Amino acid sequence: MAVDLTITAENIQKRFAYKPVFKPVSFKAEPSEIIAITGFNGAGKSTLLKMIGNVLSPTKGTCVWERGGKKMDNDGIRVSLGYVAPYLELYDELTAVEHVELVGKLKGIALKKGEAVELLEGFGLDAAVAKSDRHLRAYSSGMKQRVRCAMAFACAPSALLLDEPTSTLDDVGTAAVLGQAVLAAERGSIVFLATNDTRERAIAHREIRIEPK
Repeated sequence: MAVDLTITAENIQKRFAYKPVFKPVSFKAEPSEIIAITGFNGAGKSTLLKMIGNVLSPTKGTCVWERGGKKMDNDGIRVSLGYVAPYLELYDELTAVEHVELVGKLKGIALKKGEAVELLEGFGLDAAVAKSDRHLRAYSSGMKQRVRCAMAFACAPSALLLDEPTSTLDDVGTAAVLGQAVLAAERGSIVFLATNDTRERAIAHREIRIEPK
């Protein structure tokens, strides 16, 4: 994990149908920070998170990832990033372990089954279930969310973009996810949390409030 990563946004803004989603946002994020992105429903929290992750391009402004003072390209950002959102699609015909292993393959890192199971356990998925050949079509919404979170944290990403990561989770699952987010920050990751949940906001070091345009 790179601990010299910085992410700098300068007046980034997104327009849809020629209308700005929110007022321009600027910040500089550094290793071991947990930053909450807050705002009312529909304010653009998910949109901002996607722009930070280079999934969406800003209509105006820039968002630059740098490692060791050198600008990172799209491939560098992709392999350094972990992302989770409630709407993230999963594959019904794959097991939980296969989902985690898939992340490793996409990043060029071979994950052992034991490593994948351990990671899934860290997010509250029962080890026996994780080790089984049970496909995700048989999982509950909460179990699927645990798999999404494990996928985001796989391969120790330098930056984590967590969009309402504890949605559909019970108190135990919520505590597990937030505990893993804190541990990731302690190891040097930059963690962004798009949220209005007070439990998620409580672990953040600072807050970026999205304001309507």
